[in-house]
Amino acid sequence: LRLSAGAAPQGRLLCGPGLRRCGPGLLVTTCGLLRHRPGGGGAFWVDSQQKRYVPVKGDHVIGIVTAKAGDVFRLDVGGSEPASLSYLAFEGATKRNRPNVQVGDLIYGQFVVANKDMEPEMVCIDSSGKSSGMGIIGQDGFLFKVSLGLIRK
Repeated sequence: LRLSAGAAPQGRLLCGPGLRRCGPGLLVTTCGLLRHRPGGGGAFWVDSQQKRYVPVKGDHVIGIVTAKAGDVFRLDVGGSEPASLSYLAFEGATKRNRPNVQVGDLIYGQFVVANKDMEPEMVCIDSSGKSSGMGIIGQDGFLFKVSLGLIRK
């Protein structure tokens, strides 16, 4: 897919789900409709009707803790394989001050590693080291599973 010079303001281009940067253009990785948001930095993505979530770096997701293995938690985020979350990926966590995470807890975080060749890795802090609302979700509430199309709207 070749892009014209006027497609993105100031040469900035944001690649969303289904696209990957490849030299001067974009490589389409999934089938669907190509969408473009003219305002807000020239974002492109592929809108598809897929059933399984494919992790993308920077996505904010809710995961269910399925296992605790030493220093790492395994989370089910709806992808093809579980994501990993280190106990040091929480705000204020140290070797002595570990977060109290149990199997079955819901955790809100974002992906820092999401590659098709590697296991997805999540953190519960932003780039400045603050939680910004991420972390363990409280005991009161419900978790609803909805389609990916509804989430991306």
